[in-house]
Amino acid sequence: MATTQVRIGPDDHGRRMTLEQFREAEEEEGYRYELARGVLEVAEVPNDPHWQILDNLHEAFSMHRRQHPGVILRIGHGSECRVWILETVSGRNPDLAIVLHGTPNDVRGRRPPSLVVEIVSRGREAHERDYVARREEYLSSGLREYWIVDPYQRQVSVLVRQGEGEIATWAEHRFRGDQPIVSALLAGFAIRVAELWVDAEPDAEG
Repeated sequence: MATTQVRIGPDDHGRRMTLEQFREAEEEEGYRYELARGVLEVAEVPNDPHWQILDNLHEAFSMHRRQHPGVILRIGHGSECRVWILETVSGRNPDLAIVLHGTPNDVRGRRPPSLVVEIVSRGREAHERDYVARREEYLSSGLREYWIVDPYQRQVSVLVRQGEGEIATWAEHRFRGDQPIVSALLAGFAIRVAELWVDAEPDAEG
């Protein structure tokens, strides 16, 4: 049955929606929208330090793609990729997503990402969202690897999927300082944690 399209904006933060309503909604520009367990979350576009870290990481993935052809099919940002989690009625827009060559299409005829990255924003709510809520949801979605980039603790947590179905868990590895980030999916990935913060100025709100 067709649903009536709705328009959503910042005033709709906290609104309850179905996945179908969220999929079809017309979004007011200038904000980021996610559905978390049936509740709409609206946030402002991230600040410049967040953007710089994202750009540094994107460059590292692009370099890996050039050096290891045939592994990474495409790299996407939040506006280009949405991860659907049917079990929890959630739709997440990761900061960065990696689709690998050979990934089969999902039920919607699209190739889902195998690896996603979230960059932690300031505040307890954002911390809980990336370290707790998304951790559970991405595991439920079937994602194979989830990176949590935390500029406040200056660390990267790489969560690697172990097992399938109800027995699936995350194996977590944390990297700091000059340690290279190790990925189970991208053999030979070669960026050190400290390189992510290059040119990323301290958060002016801090």
